[in-house]
Amino acid sequence: MKTEPKTEILERKDLYGTFFHKNICWERSYKKPAEKELVMALYGSLREGLYNFQRFALPENSEFLGVIRIEGYALYSLGPYPAVYPISGAFVLAEVRKFAGKEQLKTAKSIDYMELFGGYHREYVELLIAGKKLKSVIYVYDEKPETEKVESGDWIEYLKTTVDTKEVPEGFAKRN
Repeated sequence: MKTEPKTEILERKDLYGTFFHKNICWERSYKKPAEKELVMALYGSLREGLYNFQRFALPENSEFLGVIRIEGYALYSLGPYPAVYPISGAFVLAEVRKFAGKEQLKTAKSIDYMELFGGYHREYVELLIAGKKLKSVIYVYDEKPETEKVESGDWIEYLKTTVDTKEVPEGFAKRN
């Protein structure tokens, strides 16, 4: 009787950094049980008024829960988009959004796919919003960026002060 070879699943905890492999990261994220809702802390191009906010139609496809300062992460500029990386004493400003229901979770999965294949991985943080504790996903860059650190922790503020918005396509960085 012929037996099929067994497939081993890599269970290493140090898949990020130098040994990171995007396919393994994506696979590990989707082996988790399907959630009925997902909370995300969005700090870059997914914030209100920026490109991916419009691309994913976030006002229609998620519920805005608030803006929060998340301690323990530093914000870096990678040029047209940012990255966060764990650094004690630093913080990042993020918009918190909840995705619930079949259609909204499709949007969340698309965002997850974009981030995981873009060199980021999921980390879970506990947030306190309106007196309620929430478990949220934040996307963290796989390796510490060797680029400019955004001291304000606010990507929108950084764009306002460093980018000539006259040269930026409509809807990308302009915000009144």
